[in-house]
Amino acid sequence: MFNLKYWLNLAIRPQAYIWIEATLIKETPKAILIMFDDKKIWLSKTRILRIKRKQRKHIVSIKISLWHWTEKL
Repeated sequence: MFNLKYWLNLAIRPQAYIWIEATLIKETPKAILIMFDDKKIWLSKTRILRIKRKQRKHIVSIKISLWHWTEKL
């Protein structure tokens, strides 16, 4: 069931999601370290919606909200 707080949050701050393709450097149970635009970035797994692993081991696609991504950069 949806409550008033959910609907107000949705109206005020709608979420837009993006896919980021990056190189996976290290993965822990709570976070991952990626290389994107020659920068090393730690991302918390709680903020990541989905991780797709490519044929090559170190290439991943990450679905993350635009708000969380701009917060990291």
